[in-house]
Amino acid sequence: MIGAAESIQLHARNRDDRNATDRSRSAPERMESSLRINNELRGDPTVRQRQELRQFLQARRAALKPEDVGLRTTGRRRATGLRREEVAAMAGVGLTWYTWLEQGRDIRVSEEMLERVARSLRLSPNDTAYLFLLAGRRPPDHRPPTVKLDPALQSVLEGFTAGPAFLINARVDTLLSNRLADQIYRLNEEEGPFARNMVWRLFMDPLRRQLYADWKEFAVFGVGVLRGNYASRIGDPEFENLIRELRSNSAEFARIWRESSQRGTSSLAPSEVRFRIPGKEILRFASVRLTLPTYPDHLIVFLPALDKATSAAISAMMKGPNE
Repeated sequence: MIGAAESIQLHARNRDDRNATDRSRSAPERMESSLRINNELRGDPTVRQRQELRQFLQARRAALKPEDVGLRTTGRRRATGLRREEVAAMAGVGLTWYTWLEQGRDIRVSEEMLERVARSLRLSPNDTAYLFLLAGRRPPDHRPPTVKLDPALQSVLEGFTAGPAFLINARVDTLLSNRLADQIYRLNEEEGPFARNMVWRLFMDPLRRQLYADWKEFAVFGVGVLRGNYASRIGDPEFENLIRELRSNSAEFARIWRESSQRGTSSLAPSEVRFRIPGKEILRFASVRLTLPTYPDHLIVFLPALDKATSAAISAMMKGPNE
């Protein structure tokens, strides 16, 4: 313990040291320091906002493992999360700029750079909006514009009688279909927000699983298509919701989705699809997938029969049970 006299002398020395430090600073530096301290004492909203930004970015970075974003690690890492330089590299921004952003400094930020950071940190739509607000920017509107399809497309699908045909969007929702597709895929027999989503039904509908004679191979293909489309739609609320629900409800989807980051996306080249339809032999189709110049985010799929047995079965289905 120290006595009162020693305490007074120590306080005086500390005060003199602070005064000497203050005198060594320029007038603007002393003013900025004083303003910062006063703002913190008053609970200035801007200061609190930057503190929240710093804590938010640090927490999100720490929550991501290198393998979550496809990075390979070598050697021992002191922390389990991503490093600042790794986030900066993935976002295509400078390390100094990202460091200052994460530190909550008062720097110039653009919407484009914040979008890059959000994608690199795998932020959800809500977290992305939160990031923008903390950075003092207006959150982006991720809702895609409503697409009005040409009615002639339905006529094209109905005119195709060699097998099922349908039109899907980037989320692999079935938007249009011919009668054979309705019969084989039972497109109108389910209810719910994902009832017409081909990937959801592929994993969550037991009858759809039985339909595919090569379900495992087609499941990998379907996830690969979804993964390829997702790359340009990270943050889209509907897309994010579908993937979140699939990962939560299907362990098989979660595993294939995780593996697809290494396997890559699926080719849209023609391939054979085999259906196991009750009361019939296994039917063989060629899956031909075409993009449309007027709707580049959509895919039209034609499945013509590959052999005479399949053609005969399709003809019988087209005629119906009473014909």
